[in-house]
Amino acid sequence: MQIPVTILNIYSKNSYLENVYLEDATTLLVTLAQPLTLPCRNDKLLLSDRTSGEVIPVASVDTANRYQAVVVSNFQHLLGSEGDWNTTDPLTQLKKVHSNLYQCTLTLPKGIYSYKFAFNGGWQWTLPASNVELNVPADQTKVTFSLVPCDLTTQQTEVYDSINQPAAEIPASSAGMQADQLLVTLSQAPNVTHTLELSLQGYRNTLQVIARHVLDTAAYTYSGNDLGVTLTAESTSFRLWAPTATEVQVLLFEHENGPVTLEEHLHADQQGTWYLLLPRSLENWSYLYLVTVQGQTQTALDPYARACTPNALRGLIVDLAKTNPAGWDEDQHLSLQAAVDAIIYELHVRDFSISEDSGMVHKGEYLAFTEDGTQGPSGVSTGLEHLKELGITHVQIMPPARFASVDETRVNEYNWGYDPCNYNIPQGSYASNPGGSARINEFKQLVQSLHHAGLGVTIDVVYNHTFTIHSTDFDKIVPQYYYRTDDRGNYTNGSGCGNELATERPMVRKFVRDSVNYWISEYHIDGLRFDLMALIGTETMVAISEDLRAIHPDILLYGEPWCGGESGLPSSQLLTKGQQRGLQIGVFNDEIRGAIIGSVFAKEEQGFATGAQGLAAAIKQSVIGSTKTFANEPGEVVNYTSSHDNFTLWDKIAQSNAQNSEDQRIRMDELAQAIVLTSQGIPFIQGGEDFLRTKGGNDNSYNAGDSVNQLTWARKATYHAVFQYYANLIHLRRQHPAFRLRNAHEIDQQLTFLDSPQNTVAFQIDGKASGDSWSSILVIYNPNTHTCPFTLPAGNWTVVGKQGEIAEQGLQEVEGTLTLEEISCTILHI
Repeated sequence: MQIPVTILNIYSKNSYLENVYLEDATTLLVTLAQPLTLPCRNDKLLLSDRTSGEVIPVASVDTANRYQAVVVSNFQHLLGSEGDWNTTDPLTQLKKVHSNLYQCTLTLPKGIYSYKFAFNGGWQWTLPASNVELNVPADQTKVTFSLVPCDLTTQQTEVYDSINQPAAEIPASSAGMQADQLLVTLSQAPNVTHTLELSLQGYRNTLQVIARHVLDTAAYTYSGNDLGVTLTAESTSFRLWAPTATEVQVLLFEHENGPVTLEEHLHADQQGTWYLLLPRSLENWSYLYLVTVQGQTQTALDPYARACTPNALRGLIVDLAKTNPAGWDEDQHLSLQAAVDAIIYELHVRDFSISEDSGMVHKGEYLAFTEDGTQGPSGVSTGLEHLKELGITHVQIMPPARFASVDETRVNEYNWGYDPCNYNIPQGSYASNPGGSARINEFKQLVQSLHHAGLGVTIDVVYNHTFTIHSTDFDKIVPQYYYRTDDRGNYTNGSGCGNELATERPMVRKFVRDSVNYWISEYHIDGLRFDLMALIGTETMVAISEDLRAIHPDILLYGEPWCGGESGLPSSQLLTKGQQRGLQIGVFNDEIRGAIIGSVFAKEEQGFATGAQGLAAAIKQSVIGSTKTFANEPGEVVNYTSSHDNFTLWDKIAQSNAQNSEDQRIRMDELAQAIVLTSQGIPFIQGGEDFLRTKGGNDNSYNAGDSVNQLTWARKATYHAVFQYYANLIHLRRQHPAFRLRNAHEIDQQLTFLDSPQNTVAFQIDGKASGDSWSSILVIYNPNTHTCPFTLPAGNWTVVGKQGEIAEQGLQEVEGTLTLEEISCTILHI
């Protein structure tokens, strides 16, 4: 039918539509820059299908505001509720009468009570500010509680009860209510692949409808495992999830830099996917999708691409079996009996080898990790030999997936890599050649080499945001679906980087699950460190954990339990500190970091190891794996003093103790790390901490380049005694299970704090109970700048650790009283 022309009323400059979302098959959410007054007639809205030329009739219009309100009170238990002041009580929840009135009627016994209204199942929003006194005159009195979202007199949200306000004017309808968000019910479901436009009388613009939560339904949730390209010797197939597209083509290039060789149309297939099967192998061809959505046609890289040309200008079709290095089939995931057995060492691929004094040939590349026997100044071991000598168990590689801020064809560009754009493709600037499949083969060689050295490999993954929005392949293929948006169309910014991935949506969650499964299976990865893990959400992380433990039961999963801004994910779903309990997922312990060295956001602030007083209690909580604060088990806690973010440990100590000598600062550094390595939990060390890594005081060196970020191996020669202290301490931890107790019960039974001098911490571990070769272990931290006398428990004790020295074979025998050296960790055993 012909689309009629709508005659708009006179409107102000603020009278325009901000956003229109299709939330389910027949429901639109319409956001207005300027509110209108209800009621709104159905015929004031016009939904036009520009693809078919039809008009889709509107069945009803209402405000979109919905209120989940509960009367919370000290009378709830009398009604059979689970306790008083219960914000989720279904018995006292108000029901919607109409859009401007919610009520519940309760039968109460005689008495004097207090109440208020709580919203959304919590205490963030309550009305009124103070409790209301309710004097019920007799048993079996019916009391009606009313919520009026928009009182027409006060223009405020008001609450009433029939005892205190028996004459309150309760609105009979929503007429007169102001609404800047409308819930529009359609008489029929529109086609989500069509271009839909909405106009509203009195508002000056026409706006395209974006399919949003309607795409979360089963009709558009694909469960197959063939998204992306599937290559065989006889065929090549393509499957792309693009439920709102009207047309999808694949552009095929026989040569990486050549013109289009073939153009083929995909056909619409099941659950929003498009599919094409070609009866030939297109190995080593490159490709792009040409996608038409809402009348706009754009090229896009396949989100599931596993290889690409330099800078991801095109996807690349490769036979993954041919990317395997020799012996890859024999390569195995590293076995790990318990998460607390891990000692994680964080490295950036380029930082590891780029320094002129690294002694490595493949500087700044994956292949540097395959070089044996490399040496630096004064013959110190570097590279792989250094890692083996240090004794850590796992190397954490900072983001290896392709990121946007570095031109892969240029040799001197630098970034940490927390600006992802292609999640399943290794970064090409770390390969000997960014073209072809070298990046895949060489990253596999990195993993294989570390495995051969007895080291596990964890990778840093950034599924919380992308480098940009709008121009991303995600937004080109399915506009706004992959990102969290508020109801006004703003991309929410829980990452602090301008956007956040909507991992709660079925096909975003599937993408992340498929991606991590691919890395673990194809690259034999042993663990994942999730950047801003809180934003991934508890439900998604539980699903990821279940998936990956089916592949690699010993996998190490951990991440940051915080956000970088206010998230669009409900707080109940954020995987913040404490929410990891019982999930076999670790979280970074910023509490131990702050207690040991002071706040990372106040450079001059000191901690327990660096001069502050009054922090012994906080240190004790961390010694027991935070099992009395936010963790159920020590394997849920990653203990550390520094990572790539903020100051290096050495730089933080220099900032907070500028007046002290280098010798004193070294003692502080060693004490700080001794606390981490003798505490229950998973120790984490920033690469280079073991030889006092400095970034010249730069606390955010993400793009500062090699001169700031590179590991300078000359420092290992200069501070070799510090390195030896770290290495011996790591060896001690690995040799003695008493430092790696498996659960909170073992900690409660086997670790005891002892009385000790002021501003010190002393604890004893029952070695026999944990099967340790030492029957009893005593650890004492003295951060004071003076010596302290300490009365030892009865027995002849062997000192294995003191200021600047760790020696498992023993340094001296002692009994009775011991003098604790200043700024030191003393370790003894019987």
